[in-house]
Amino acid sequence: MSFQALFTLVFFVAFMAMTIWVYRPSRKKDYEKLSHMALEADRRKERDEQ
Repeated sequence: MSFQALFTLVFFVAFMAMTIWVYRPSRKKDYEKLSHMALEADRRKERDEQ
């Protein structure tokens, strides 16, 4: 197996592993929490300005 083929295979496997890790159902709660962080920060900032 050539170096280029091995390099491609390693990065493809790494990409697939990361994709599976990111999209697994158990991470949904974490992503929902993170998606609201910016909104919560804006709300706190607006409250502090009043």
